[in-house]
Amino acid sequence: MELPPADCVYGEQPVAHGESYETADGCVTYRCDNGALMVEVDNRTVVDGDLELATQAEVDAQACVGSIMGDLVISGTAADLRPLAQLTFVGGMVDISASDAVSLTGLEQLGEIGAGLTIAGNAQLTTLAFQPYMSVFGDVIIDDNDALASLAGAGFIGQCAFCSGGDEGEGTTGVDDPAGGDTGGAEDPGGTFYGNIVISNNDVLVDIGALGNLTYAWADVRFQNNAALASLLAMPLVQVRGDFEISNHAAMLDSEAQGFAAGIDVWGTRTVCGNQGGVACP
Repeated sequence: MELPPADCVYGEQPVAHGESYETADGCVTYRCDNGALMVEVDNRTVVDGDLELATQAEVDAQACVGSIMGDLVISGTAADLRPLAQLTFVGGMVDISASDAVSLTGLEQLGEIGAGLTIAGNAQLTTLAFQPYMSVFGDVIIDDNDALASLAGAGFIGQCAFCSGGDEGEGTTGVDDPAGGDTGGAEDPGGTFYGNIVISNNDVLVDIGALGNLTYAWADVRFQNNAALASLLAMPLVQVRGDFEISNHAAMLDSEAQGFAAGIDVWGTRTVCGNQGGVACP
């Protein structure tokens, strides 16, 4: 017996087989073809160079941006990033610094960043919102976000399931591309990240559970001066091929920091200092 054609779902919106669905922003129209959403009309735009968004009006004006070939810089009074919901690719770096953003909701479709991610000095930021299978070629710096209590939404750090080939140190999560990209390479026994990771000066950060798949780091990993952070045990890190640092955490017992660091194979310099009950950093 031949099965009837399957319907589709866009987000939580059901789309019947043969029917079309236009996104709320009007940027893309999909048609359901036996369970698969096919792009029927695509109004997404491509920015050939860098894009700097320093006001909410500038963010709103990019409601259908799909790709940015250069850097994306978000700062100033830019607060509501939901107009960027169609953005899937940034060829350069993403720098979200000194902005009024409370949440990064709107960046959930971003699938690839070509040159690193910096989230710094956003005084009101409470929520990250990246998809767990985002690929980042470069470093990740999360610094001085005074209201950020959790790294939820940063699960892409160490989410590698099938690491692609390439030179050691090449900064990418190397994840299996759900859109059909290169998935070559053997299955990795744990999550891997290739760029430097710096988590620093986030005063109320207590939850690093998003790093629960990070097992192998091929560059530096630094936790510095996160005043409320008491434990790193949620992170199953076993090897760091660069330097590893746990420093100046007022709520983290030195004995716990020392014990955690001792269980990691560190190829560079291991630094544990300035934590509760421990020796001061030089």
